[in-house]
Amino acid sequence: MAAVVGGLVYLLTGVVSSDDEGPWQLVLSVLCGGIVLIEQVLVSFVNQMRAVQDSVDRRFADMGRATKLFSEVEKLRGDGVPRLAENATKVVSSGPGILHDFANEEINRLAGVIEDLISLSAETPGENHDWLMTLTKCTRHSIDAISTSVVDDGFWSTEPANRYLTAQREAIVERSVTVRRLFIVKEGEERAALAPVCQEQRELGIEVRVVALDQLPAHHRRGNMIDFIVFDQALSYEIHPDQLGLNSRTAVNARREVVQPLMRRFAQLWAAAAELQHTPPAA
Repeated sequence: MAAVVGGLVYLLTGVVSSDDEGPWQLVLSVLCGGIVLIEQVLVSFVNQMRAVQDSVDRRFADMGRATKLFSEVEKLRGDGVPRLAENATKVVSSGPGILHDFANEEINRLAGVIEDLISLSAETPGENHDWLMTLTKCTRHSIDAISTSVVDDGFWSTEPANRYLTAQREAIVERSVTVRRLFIVKEGEERAALAPVCQEQRELGIEVRVVALDQLPAHHRRGNMIDFIVFDQALSYEIHPDQLGLNSRTAVNARREVVQPLMRRFAQLWAAAAELQHTPPAA
C-alpha cells in the first residue's frame, strides 16, 4: 500500500510540474509512502493492542470467576465438594466412554438436586432410600415419623429397612437423637400384626405408638394420611402415593410453612394415640 501511494505521488508530481524536479518528486513520493506505511503500522499496532486488551480482560474475568468459585469451595473444605471436583477430573481422563457418561450423569443429577435445594425443597421419582439414610445420619436432635402404607407392603422386613433402623440406632446411641414413630392402621384389629415390629424397634430405643383410624376422633381423621418424617423439626421427608397407592415420588422440604403443619399433625396424632392406649375399652 505504501509503495502504491508513493508511486502515485511521483506520477502526479511529474504531471503537475513541468520543471525538472525529479529528485524532489522522489523525495515527496518516498515521504508520502512512508507516512502511509507508518499509519498502517500504527493501525495494526492499535488493533493488536485491542486484541491483547480483550484477551487480558477475558483472562481477568475468568480469574475473577475462578477466584469466586474457589472462595465458595473453601467454605466447604470439610465437605465432599473439593473431593468431588478432584475425582471428577480423574474419572473423565480414564476408562471407557460409558464410564465418563455415567459419571457426568451422576454429577448432573447431584447438581440438579443442589440447585433445587436453593429453594429449600427437592423431589425425586419413587421412594428414595438414599435420601432417607443421609438425612438420618445428618440428624442431631429428633426424628418424628408417621408410617402408614409401609405397614402393608412389608417394608420393615426388607434390607433397606434394616439399614434404616441401624442408622437410627446409631443416631440414638452416638448422638442422643430422639426417635418417635407412629404407626397408623385402618382398624384396631390390625394392631396385633404390628406387635413384632413395634417390639423390635422399641428394643432399638425407638419410641413407638400405634393408632387405628377407626378409633380416632373425626377431626383427627380429616386430611391426607401420608407417610412423612420430620428431621430436627426443620426438614420433612414425604412419600406421596399415586392413585394406585404406590409410592410415586419423594419430596424433601425445609420451608417453614410446609414443615410446621406436619409437626402439628404428628403432635396431635401422637397425643391421641397415647390417650387411646390409656382409655379403657367400652363395656
